[in-house]
Amino acid sequence: MAAAATAVTLVLASCSGGGGNDDGNGDGGGGGSDADATLHLSLSQDVETLLPMDSNVGDNISVLDVVYDGLVRYDPKTTEPYNYVAESIESDDNTVWTIKIKPDLKFQNGEAVDADAFARAWNYAAYGPNAMANNYFFERIAGYDDMQGETDDDGNVTTEPTADTLSGLKVVDPQTLEVTLTGPFAGFSTMLGYTGFFPIAQACLDDIDACAVQPIGNGPFQVEKWDQGVNLTAKRWDDYTLEETPKYGAIEWTEYTGEDNWPDFQAGNLDFATPPPAETAAAANDPDLQERYIEGPGAALTYLGFPLYKDGPWKDIEFRKAISMAIDRQGIIDALLPGQRIPADSWVVPDVVPGGTGGTCEWCTFDADAAKEALAKAGGWPDGEKMTIHLGQDETEQALFKAVGDSIQETLGIPYELDPTEDYFARRSARDFSGPFRANWFPDYPLNENYLAPVYASGDAKNGNTEFGYYSADFEAAVKAGDEAANLDDAVAKYQEAEKILAADFPTVPLFVAQNTTYYSENVSNVVLDPFSGEPKLRLLEVTNG
Repeated sequence: MAAAATAVTLVLASCSGGGGNDDGNGDGGGGGSDADATLHLSLSQDVETLLPMDSNVGDNISVLDVVYDGLVRYDPKTTEPYNYVAESIESDDNTVWTIKIKPDLKFQNGEAVDADAFARAWNYAAYGPNAMANNYFFERIAGYDDMQGETDDDGNVTTEPTADTLSGLKVVDPQTLEVTLTGPFAGFSTMLGYTGFFPIAQACLDDIDACAVQPIGNGPFQVEKWDQGVNLTAKRWDDYTLEETPKYGAIEWTEYTGEDNWPDFQAGNLDFATPPPAETAAAANDPDLQERYIEGPGAALTYLGFPLYKDGPWKDIEFRKAISMAIDRQGIIDALLPGQRIPADSWVVPDVVPGGTGGTCEWCTFDADAAKEALAKAGGWPDGEKMTIHLGQDETEQALFKAVGDSIQETLGIPYELDPTEDYFARRSARDFSGPFRANWFPDYPLNENYLAPVYASGDAKNGNTEFGYYSADFEAAVKAGDEAANLDDAVAKYQEAEKILAADFPTVPLFVAQNTTYYSENVSNVVLDPFSGEPKLRLLEVTNG
């Protein structure tokens, strides 16, 4: 996931006054909300935790964005980072960074939000045995390797970590944190608004299981109750002191499977929803709904991965080319989700983060004849076998990937079957796939590096990247050159070179870029969509009659 310093043009409702940084950026609360109003939202996946260091999917992040505050936040119009909890973030060499934290900030239990709060959170996240989902975000900080230990192929610990804190973290004084990286990285400050870098109260670490369900945040909303799998409620924290706080009183999230939330939205029980494919045309032709519809360019990239760690036709680049050119991306979008997706032809979404440009994928255009030629060069598909396409249980994605499979079968004659499973993410991490699989990425911070290094780099020439089994020494060298650049502009250019190497190796097939779209109820106004996740910016919303 990623972000950076480039302008993104969004179709936005007008922003009312409110907080933000001193330059007028940010998403401070609007002025028209009802203090007693409740915002009604949905969670569309099985959320298991609300620990920031263990949350790296859209729904967790959406909740945590109003329960916690980070060192920086991202401007919803430009995606540029601006200081929020941080008073300043500076470095003379891009290796040693000094972070000054605003004074007198508190957690919701009264503990101080200070340098210790960030240090203990980052140390806990970086300690390998804690198995936090955002562990890898700390690999740039000195001492990370000593905290990991080693495991065998079955996941058994063979060597215990030699340290339980990052040697590169130094609490200079209560308001100052010094961070030493393993090498220069011009984009470090850009990362620090991501969920994994949020602070943690000591009371949370004292009872981590309780905190995963009842977090002690430092943001404008406080979790009141979470009945997992049913609903989650949060109320505005009256002692919040920073600028960006909504003026409505509560949020209630109801948990759903897939797009089961659309009927509840139509019945007036939810304030936001997007229709499933079968309802898209009807919604587009409803004049009343169209008055409460918003769209804007998105950053989420859906692509087709291959189990390169396993023998199969996909290990031949000509086969991967054939699959890509056999997919009629535009035809699929027009039939199922017009206006909600655009065909992808790059590994970094254009115009969303610095360095994102279109057209880097040479084989992402539908070309039936070229696809057949490439398949022939690869030796064809094994007779009598079906190609399994793995994915999660989501109604829209299943419809999309059925269309992808149909396009491949019609063009190349390869029979297929879909394998939608609840434990998709666990199976992907365990390398338990026997064929191509659906994957998706939206950036955590605004830099083209975030579409590349976290997804494809590994430093493991033997096993390659965990999810795909991809490894390229040239690619990793190009990423390293970007990391070591003197400034962000030079870094962006080096990361673009890394994308060119990825394009030549073609380990995955870019498919669709999501356009951010949603319908909203008559109870809300000042709707602005996050350019990365596509979710409404909750701190900007005005809510009435809740």
